[in-house]
Amino acid sequence: MNSIVHFIKVTLTVYIFSMFLYAIWYFFQVVDLAKMNPLDEWIGSLVYLPHGARVLMFCYFRYYSLPGLYLAEISGPQLIHHIDYVDGWSLAALGSLSSVIIAVEIIKWVRKNPENFSVVKTLSFKNYKSLILVVLISSMLNGILANSLIAIVNSSISIDVLTVLRFMIGDILGAIIVIGALWIIFTTLIDTRLIINPDD
Repeated sequence: MNSIVHFIKVTLTVYIFSMFLYAIWYFFQVVDLAKMNPLDEWIGSLVYLPHGARVLMFCYFRYYSLPGLYLAEISGPQLIHHIDYVDGWSLAALGSLSSVIIAVEIIKWVRKNPENFSVVKTLSFKNYKSLILVVLISSMLNGILANSLIAIVNSSISIDVLTVLRFMIGDILGAIIVIGALWIIFTTLIDTRLIINPDD
């Protein structure tokens, strides 16, 4: 029973956090302050905040986070905007989530100790080095995986190198902004004694 309650709590937390980032990102994407996409083409955002949710939620909640993340991936575009991204986005969302899972497993494999390596063993994200590595690797993988799946399903969309690069850059910048904002918020709360530092 406790595991079911925990699963429900994690799913709701992940979904609400992801949708919050979708809402913020979509506002800036539509306003397009820098006028980077005047024709509203499928070229990828240069600052994609929801990738920060993918990385943080999976790194800290592990596989419990996947249902909430996937639900946000497929419902975010439809709930926040009245039209879906493109045909095949629900499949591309699997590629996006897989990119984070693969990135975490790659880091675990690189840092493995041959005597106690395990696929189910967790990786510590207490320092930001591992987290930033996950951001970089998953962004590169997502640029390739998501766009490849979209191109396979949707023949009307041509994916070029520029689109893939924009996905990579957008995911990296978006995730770093989210991580940086949360770091500032939580360190400020700890400094002002509004929350207790778990290390104390």
